[in-house]
Amino acid sequence: MVSPAQVPARQMFKSLIPSLAQSFISDIKNVRPDGNCGFRAISVGLGMHEKYWADVRWAMLIELETNEWWWRAMFKKEDDKIYDRLRSSLPYYTTVKPAPPRNWFSVPALGHLAAQTYGCVLINLHGNETECYFSLRIGPGTIQIQWL
Repeated sequence: MVSPAQVPARQMFKSLIPSLAQSFISDIKNVRPDGNCGFRAISVGLGMHEKYWADVRWAMLIELETNEWWWRAMFKKEDDKIYDRLRSSLPYYTTVKPAPPRNWFSVPALGHLAAQTYGCVLINLHGNETECYFSLRIGPGTIQIQWL
């Protein structure tokens, strides 16, 4: 008998990926589901270990605060309180217990922020829906990522 931990993530989650997208996916990483999993997934997607999830949160918070005027203007079209909710949800760095839902990675707002922070395209596959988030102020490859 094979334990779930021994089954490759690609095999475990293949049925959740739309069939049209399956041939474009070379690997799937199953990150720790502790409420920081969205940030862990970004860390892994950037080629780092998932333990750098807090650095991802911090970098996104810096982007949000540094360009507050731009993010407030962007989110205002939908809801003026989005900026404040994101600003209060990002600084969560404890490893003692899982992050509460208010601190989870949520799309679309954090999808846009992650793409902008790292100058990348973030693709969210969810059921039969696919969402793509692009960097809106800079082109790809213009950000140098430094990990501590």
